Amino acid sequence: MNKHIGIVGAGFAGMAAALELHDLDYKVTVLEARQRVGGRIWSTRLSNGEIVELGGEWIGAQDKQILGIVDRLGLSKVGVGVNFLQRKVIAGDPVSIAEQKAAREIARKTLTVMNKKDIAASSIGNFINNLPLSAVQRKYFYSRVQISYGTDPKNVALRMMEHYAPPSHNSDSEVDGYYRVASGNMSVAQSISGRLEDIRLDHEISLVEYHENKIIVRGTSAGEPFQVAFDGLVIAVPVKLLAKIEFSPRLPFPIQNAIESVSMGTAAKFAVATSGEPALRAYHDVETPYWCWTGNGSDGKVRRALTAFSGSAKSLKELGTGSNNPAIWFQKIKSVNQDLDFTGDPLIVDWSQDKWAGGCYSVFSNQAADNISELTKPVGNLFFAGEHTAENSATMDGAIESGLRAANQVREQLR
Repeated sequence: MNKHIGIVGAGFAGMAAALELHDLDYKVTVLEARQRVGGRIWSTRLSNGEIVELGGEWIGAQDKQILGIVDRLGLSKVGVGVNFLQRKVIAGDPVSIAEQKAAREIARKTLTVMNKKDIAASSIGNFINNLPLSAVQRKYFYSRVQISYGTDPKNVALRMMEHYAPPSHNSDSEVDGYYRVASGNMSVAQSISGRLEDIRLDHEISLVEYHENKIIVRGTSAGEPFQVAFDGLVIAVPVKLLAKIEFSPRLPFPIQNAIESVSMGTAAKFAVATSGEPALRAYHDVETPYWCWTGNGSDGKVRRALTAFSGSAKSLKELGTGSNNPAIWFQKIKSVNQDLDFTGDPLIVDWSQDKWAGGCYSVFSNQAADNISELTKPVGNLFFAGEHTAENSATMDGAIESGLRAANQVREQLR
């Protein structure tokens, strides 16, 4: 009889693991607390029919794991048409594209010659503050990184800049280096779910009992208790949710300590429809900070939509996202995009307010970064996935990488 593997979490990490194990002829059951698959990847339609991403959006040309799974599923990618790293400053002192590129090159060269000991002792914030940049370059650079990490860069280990900034995210390549899935990024998870036989939504996990040859998962569904037995279990939920699951026996201290040391960034996404086809743009507000952009759709035309993203608790407080009310942010959007005619109600999601996320994605302090290796270690027939376990953390590519790695661990362990 084929081994029965449970997957907790139907985000990109869990679904990648499920697809791989399914194709290896394991019996796979996915348990997901939400009423949908995709996790922090959430594609939806605006009032004018345009698909927008309220979760993870940008795919870089070097993001081989997600591009590979897009091809594997027979999906199509579409070029966004704007460069993730090149933005027009629309609030705060102007910083030209040339100055932005120069600042990144200075950062790259400085990081290259630093020794590992100094990197391990520093934060990204301190690193930026000590770069030989002009005041306006530094303020722009700092605000852009603050948005991306969802926290003050002083809270993030410098060594994570090396992980978070592979060529796809640290490139000055032209606009053809950035993509989305044409049918919405969430269609990756939806396409995988169509290949699986047993996906159980609205299943909240509270307890995992693991023994030598059997794992019992307990929780609630629609208010009623349930339990399921597996031969192996991949847990692929956001790190703050992982810390809330009770394990019997307790996880080994180094692993539990590693889990509890990882923080989550705070970020929100905004999207609104336009009545006509807008011009391509990438605008950056240094003062708040946030940024907004338009992008191409699957038909090669610019989508009739504008999307915005902001990160860090300070920024989200200023934008008033905590109540999921887009009014304050929308006013800022309209003031700097006066050429656009907006239509319908804007959509907003504050991921720090999302029960099943606890934030946008993982943030590693120096203390947490010291424990990274513990996050991928199996415990008996328990295996762990999620973007927080990937070298390329905080990305869709990292989530898929982690799911495939966990699936391979299952194959090796249960062979």
